[in-house]
Amino acid sequence: MPARQLWLIRHAKSDWVHGVPDFQRDLNDRGRNDGPFMAEWLRSQPKPAQWIWSSTAKRALATARFVAAGFALEEGHIIAVDALYHAPPESALDVLRGTPPDITSVAMVFHNPGITDLVNLLAGQQVLDNLPTFGIAQFSTTEAWAYAHPPAFTLDRIVTPRGLRTI
Repeated sequence: MPARQLWLIRHAKSDWVHGVPDFQRDLNDRGRNDGPFMAEWLRSQPKPAQWIWSSTAKRALATARFVAAGFALEEGHIIAVDALYHAPPESALDVLRGTPPDITSVAMVFHNPGITDLVNLLAGQQVLDNLPTFGIAQFSTTEAWAYAHPPAFTLDRIVTPRGLRTI
């Protein structure tokens, strides 16, 4: 089985506007500024995602569009799934297991606390308390997506907009 890449990506920084339901929250200025910056970094990566699973929340879909631009994918490669809105780790894994078998690199864009919990679960230990907004945890595995389970993943790296700007 060929090596597979999993990109777990927390949505970019969002606004808290009084009266706007959580699901409809959009990106704030920082989120909109981090988007092109992180897309440029993603563009430089050797194994770009071919498929993007995203929460259906407005801020997650906006982030997924930046991710798609970074990986040079058309928006049709973003698959919006209600189950990723505030998904716990097992629900996110269920979504991942639905990835087509011919896809060897996939990104998932969703929310805390579930995404941080999934990073720690797949890493086999607590590696962080909080994946920051537009933070990316990159994993590799040789397992088929349909059989994805925690011990089969290796954490390759965690990157954040702030961390990349200080390099």
